[in-house]
Amino acid sequence: MTVTTASVARRLNSTSEPPTLQQIYTGSDPSRAAERLLLGRAIAQREYYEPIFASRRPLLELVQTSLPSEDDNPLKIESVLRHKAVNDVADTVFSRAMADAIDRHPSWPAKQRIDNADRARTCGVWMGIKTCNNDHHTGVTAFCNNHKRCRRCARANAKKESDKLYLISEHLLRHQQVGYSLKMLTLTIRNSGNVLADVATIKRCWPKLYRSMFKSKFSAARSRIEIGPDNKTVHVHILIYCRFVDVKAISAKWQQLTGDSKIVDIRKVETNSDKKLRQACKEVCKYITDLDKWIKQHGIDEACDQIADLTLRLKGERFGESYGNFRAQVFKSTFNYAMPKPEEHDPTTCNICGATWARYEEVFEPRGPPRLTVVHA
Repeated sequence: MTVTTASVARRLNSTSEPPTLQQIYTGSDPSRAAERLLLGRAIAQREYYEPIFASRRPLLELVQTSLPSEDDNPLKIESVLRHKAVNDVADTVFSRAMADAIDRHPSWPAKQRIDNADRARTCGVWMGIKTCNNDHHTGVTAFCNNHKRCRRCARANAKKESDKLYLISEHLLRHQQVGYSLKMLTLTIRNSGNVLADVATIKRCWPKLYRSMFKSKFSAARSRIEIGPDNKTVHVHILIYCRFVDVKAISAKWQQLTGDSKIVDIRKVETNSDKKLRQACKEVCKYITDLDKWIKQHGIDEACDQIADLTLRLKGERFGESYGNFRAQVFKSTFNYAMPKPEEHDPTTCNICGATWARYEEVFEPRGPPRLTVVHA
């Protein structure tokens, strides 16, 4: 059955009364503390945010209700819209707070500070709607593409990378070698009080550990360095496909390489569960700071200040690496064919029916009141 925008929108009966910020807050998950803090700020500053989200709700609805649905269930569509609204509000509040943090950071060069703050502040702004001849719609939005300090872009990038990693992991498991399994390895470095030095230590020692204890013709590993919000302890998560190695031997070798760190953890990934496998892939594809953990620990403004400072000090550093058969060249050498990749969509065509986009309509978002600075004579 073909689902039309008009028919579903009528059954939703919600276009005339979009939810208020208070209703969005009430419908959010109470266990997600960071999200609730961000939504609470939107309510406290409703004069700025209310006009923005009142204009975005019909756009979200227009795009969502043009998607095909097996059961065409209005309640299900409304649930998806509510979830998207929560994410949109929280992401926008975070982006504005991060822009303010960059603006007030004393060490950012002036031009970079202005450019990066503007990019953060405008991330998520709707620019237009594309429509095909079959009346399917998609939104065109601005993105800052800074996965290091943007909640919206970090989530999008993590999904993209984890989808790639999932396909390769699934392939390795379908062609599983005797004695090999997929594991999650975590290595922790003793906190020296110098984040840059601790990151450098992990980047120097982890590849040596991989080569000495795990590397083989069929092995594969994907690492992601993370900095904890409590005391900025640096650790690395690794999804690794390898033979059995005793945890005591890993700990002893890690201490030998680092000189003072021996805390390691390794556990098998439940590969019979698709959900657990996807979770493991996501864990090693997220950014170095789990942004919501930092907000929960420090509050919005302090978290943004610390993240802005960290990302400036660690500018240019790579925090994720692939090894062995998680690398395209090694994979092809091992299996004699190209590494599997998610199918890439052609942006010039509709992602639902494949038709060429027929028209584009610009969208102009309302702006909230400007931030006022009181200057005393």
